[in-house]
Amino acid sequence: MKLRYAKRIDFTGDVEGFEHFDAFGPAAIEAIRAEGRSPMVIIVDKGFGFSEQYVQPHLIIDHINLTGDNPLVGPNDPIGPRFPVVNNVYLAAADTMDQEETWSIGNPLGKIRNGIVAGVKHGVKLNDEELAACHKLGAGFYCYNMVPAMIIAAHAGLKVLGIVVPDGQKPSADILRSISR
Repeated sequence: MKLRYAKRIDFTGDVEGFEHFDAFGPAAIEAIRAEGRSPMVIIVDKGFGFSEQYVQPHLIIDHINLTGDNPLVGPNDPIGPRFPVVNNVYLAAADTMDQEETWSIGNPLGKIRNGIVAGVKHGVKLNDEELAACHKLGAGFYCYNMVPAMIIAAHAGLKVLGIVVPDGQKPSADILRSISR
């Protein structure tokens, strides 16, 4: 699956050619639900609470929703089912390129570490005890926008290529080339 026609949503403000949002909200929901030519969306978000040895961008393979909220509360939008399936909604690096391209030039996304993200309510800063609990649950870090954006994408029938970049870092040139094709 090529990334060329994917919707592009950026919550970091650092990815050229993407729609930028300061935080998840109605404008981001509208952008994700907008008609497009691809069954996927690329979402880039800032992350916090990484273990010292893993402070680097991660490709999201799953999440834990600790926001205490769901952006689908209220009347159902006709774009999708009332209760969308979110299993296997995240794309792996291998899902993003044609096989010929993957074998001939390598897939830079395949070099990014995989991770599970904890989604928390916007503005919450986890203390050491809360962060340790997240790590015990399997989350390597937390963010604010990826999980609700993914739920909207799943509701719209889209697959998600999710990348979380540590706060204060910018995505590398390799990552930017990979997701901007």
